[in-house]
Amino acid sequence: MKKFILKALIVFIFSLLLFRFTVISLVNEYEQKLDNYISSSYIETLKKDLFSSINASNQKNTVLDEKEALILSTFIKKILRELNLNQ
Repeated sequence: MKKFILKALIVFIFSLLLFRFTVISLVNEYEQKLDNYISSSYIETLKKDLFSSINASNQKNTVLDEKEALILSTFIKKILRELNLNQ
């Protein structure tokens, strides 16, 4: 009986270690990635990138190409129709 309990205890400990080094480490990794995406420095970087691309678009003669303009136009018309503002 002692051998069974000892073997079961060893298997249990190895199972816990395996779980710790696989599943828990993956969860910690994704949690860290999420924290990095939510951090204020990452948000500042996105904000700077957004404003630099807006500035680059302002330097061009046309911001949208014909296909993009058609898509946005259709979308805005649908929103206006749903809000009943174009009556």
